[in-house]
Amino acid sequence: MQSNIQDLVKAFELANIEMLALSSPDAVIVGATTATLRKWNCQFSDIVTKRMVKFGAGPLSARYIDVKGEQRVEVAFTPPLGSQLKSTLTPQQWSEAGQSYMLLIGQHISAEEAENAISGEKRLQLAMRSGGYALWDHNFDSGETYVSQEFQDMFGYDENDRRLDFYGFAQLVHPEDQPNSIDALLRAAPFGQDVFQTRYRVKSKSGAYIWIESVASVIRDHNNGRITKCVGLCRDVQEQMHSLERLKTSERTLKRTQSATQLGTFSVRVDSGVSRLSAELAALIDMANAMVHPNLKKFISMIETGDRERFLEALELAKLGKPIKNLDTTVKLKSGETTFFQITMDPELNAAGGVDSVFGTCQNVTERKSLERKFHQAQKMEAVGQLTGGIAHDFNNLLMVVMGNLQLVEQLVKNDERATKRIRAAMDAAEKGSDLTRRMLAFSRQQTLQNKEVGVNELILSIQDMLRQALTAIVELRIVPNESVWPIKADVTMLETAILNLAINARDAMKPKGGTLTIETRNRVLDASYWKDVEDMAPGEYIEIAVTDTGTGIAPENIEKVFQPFFTTKGPEAGSGLGLSMIYGFVKQSGGHVKIYSEVGHGTSVKLYLPRLKEKLLAPGVQRPSEMQETLKQELEHAPIVVAGQNPETDLATRARRMTVLIVEDNDSVREVASAMIEDMGFTVVNASNGPDGLKCIEQRDDFDLVISDVIMAGGMTGPELARAALKLRPELRFMFMSGYAPGSVRQMQDLPEQVEVVNKPFTRRDLSEKILKALALPVAA
Repeated sequence: MQSNIQDLVKAFELANIEMLALSSPDAVIVGATTATLRKWNCQFSDIVTKRMVKFGAGPLSARYIDVKGEQRVEVAFTPPLGSQLKSTLTPQQWSEAGQSYMLLIGQHISAEEAENAISGEKRLQLAMRSGGYALWDHNFDSGETYVSQEFQDMFGYDENDRRLDFYGFAQLVHPEDQPNSIDALLRAAPFGQDVFQTRYRVKSKSGAYIWIESVASVIRDHNNGRITKCVGLCRDVQEQMHSLERLKTSERTLKRTQSATQLGTFSVRVDSGVSRLSAELAALIDMANAMVHPNLKKFISMIETGDRERFLEALELAKLGKPIKNLDTTVKLKSGETTFFQITMDPELNAAGGVDSVFGTCQNVTERKSLERKFHQAQKMEAVGQLTGGIAHDFNNLLMVVMGNLQLVEQLVKNDERATKRIRAAMDAAEKGSDLTRRMLAFSRQQTLQNKEVGVNELILSIQDMLRQALTAIVELRIVPNESVWPIKADVTMLETAILNLAINARDAMKPKGGTLTIETRNRVLDASYWKDVEDMAPGEYIEIAVTDTGTGIAPENIEKVFQPFFTTKGPEAGSGLGLSMIYGFVKQSGGHVKIYSEVGHGTSVKLYLPRLKEKLLAPGVQRPSEMQETLKQELEHAPIVVAGQNPETDLATRARRMTVLIVEDNDSVREVASAMIEDMGFTVVNASNGPDGLKCIEQRDDFDLVISDVIMAGGMTGPELARAALKLRPELRFMFMSGYAPGSVRQMQDLPEQVEVVNKPFTRRDLSEKILKALALPVAA
């Protein structure tokens, strides 16, 4: 820095101008021109390195004075051998690479002395000594411009090239930098400003632009203040500017990175406790526009009480030299919003190994916390769903054995009224157990849905009488349908059940005073931001069914629990706690989502979001392929082979003679009771305990009229895999499945022909008869 200020002093020396250069803010004199020394009759050592003090307090002192409305500095100096001298000088600020100076500038001595001072020999000497500076000057009276050899070499032009003329040179300045050129600064300079420092780009002879730094001083006419001469130095600062640009680029990259990662920083001095928060951290705590930039104390005050103690303890450890990593902290913003930060503190050591300061980083991890919470909730629901589905599957097999044997025994004791009554009571209990497993399987998304196009408004209006009856007189029912609501594809029975369950829950929440239940429908186009807290939902078009009550509401701590199986806030006799679980599973399996909004004491709104059916609607009277298949089924079911109006079991008996059925089931008890029921219908039955054994039977015999198989079986082959292999051997073979809603059953059956029938476990004798009748009536696979 010292060499640069000395170069500037030399420029004033060249112009023969009185000038003192003081470092700021300590006011130490770092340079003086010969004109000043001569006027004060002193030596260089008498004033340089001396500190300027308050006026009158020492041999070298100064004060500000007003001269015709302009601020000046009056300097008083008492030489070692003489009386006090005073000079009135003009103050001018100047800086270089972070160091500030004050220049105190007086008048030049005389034109003749100035001309002598800038002789060619002195110009050359100054240029050679200036360490990279090139010299130039311009006489505004004569129009002559002088440039040193160094100046010519810097830009590549010859001495006589007109582009090195003062005004020609101004045309070489980059268009974006024109306002910063010496020429532009001289034109805009107010009276009294005689020193200029600037940087700009100049086109060299090669056509490339070079960054230069220019320092110039002017000589003014005594009478009118007009600029008569300008003397300047310039140097190539291309590398410094490139380094500065790289630094700015790095800073921009850092800011973008901090913004993208929501990262802010803070620092605190150990000795003084002075702290500073970065602008990024101020923005993260919603204080970017605060009147006073926040410090660490303000940030600490926003930390939740429990975490605040941990933060202060960690800060003290960091001040002792211990790095702190990944400190989770909860911060409450002024808006009331809760934000989560992960904080790291690194002690910064001095040469002696002590801690000078602590540098900290604060990363906003609120979104990550939300994702973790969502992921853990999804994991929990998935684990509970798998457990529930597994239990329900095994329970269905048990119920199948119980119900099947009860029905077989009922046939044996049908003339014993007391025994029949007991059997039917047991059957009723088993069917209730079956209904319980259906709800469990609905939650675990392992049920087989009978999806078809549904008009939501029509469905709700069709069940409004049932809803009013369930709600009783204490609840007012309001249905608010959107006139142009889109169609959806869903299981009608399950959707009706879901709406009815929500209505009953709402009724219970409004007891005993009653209230209003509102069911609304509308179309919703939901973007990614709406589903940000839902892992498996895609943006798109949905139909919203909102069921809103004015009841007691749900406590915040229970909101995330209400979908869990068997969770209920009702009494032990009020329900199983599977209603909302069933709704959750059904909607999820249908590609939708459920959201609950509730305020204690005000009510609850449960919103079902189901994806819009985007298949093109056909003209009236035109059937879809699925509708044509259903029509075909109905025609076949009412064909002459079926006696219309009779019991399915009776109808089936006429077809069972001389027919053989292969039953493939890995559960011995289920296989035994299913075989007994089918034999009781009149069929010849062959049993296989797994898929490979069943396929071997089909390969060895060609007399099977129907194969009834479980879906999930041990032995390395599932029911659908058995069906695909068997249909390759015998395309005319008819298949039917017994489904316990096991995991993956729906996915595994997707590639099978539509005519494959499914009977859901546990099934009754009548259920089995109806499905066998349909399976035998349907056309064979092509």
